[in-house]
Amino acid sequence: MAQNDNLNEEEIQEEATQPEEEVLVADETDKIGELENEVAKWKNEYYKVFADMENVKRRLQNEHSNSMKFMMQRFIEELLPVIDSFERSLAVENPGEEIAVFLKGYSMIYTQLKNILEKEGVEVIETKDQEFDPNVHQAVMSQEVEGIAPGMVIEELQKGYKLKDRVIRASLVKVSA
Repeated sequence: MAQNDNLNEEEIQEEATQPEEEVLVADETDKIGELENEVAKWKNEYYKVFADMENVKRRLQNEHSNSMKFMMQRFIEELLPVIDSFERSLAVENPGEEIAVFLKGYSMIYTQLKNILEKEGVEVIETKDQEFDPNVHQAVMSQEVEGIAPGMVIEELQKGYKLKDRVIRASLVKVSA
């Protein structure tokens, strides 16, 4: 009987510990759920910070790109009158033999200067056979011309230049009325 008593006591203990185990399992399930929620919260925060950092990185890259693209703009603006002077000196018609030698030298310097500016992204704004565009042209005169539609550029008075996609100096033009 002593053995029966022992079995009964063991059964009683097992029955008594079963609810404790269920409580422990429930507590662990709650803790797991809380930890999973916390992990989800931290992942969400991580993704937000990561996205913010990517946006900052992209913005800084754009700002750097723009500053590099246009850092020489002021220098080029000051060079444009020199180019204009070269073009006017090279436009001399019927130069004497002595002046022709100087003009050949001017022409070589002018070509070198143009090549350097082109390498840096400076472009001449096209005006020939173009419709007037206030973004790149500045109309200083207008004239009615037969056979030419109104709003067309009929003469360029001063060349305009762009640095990459930014207008440095608009072209001075005469427009048909």
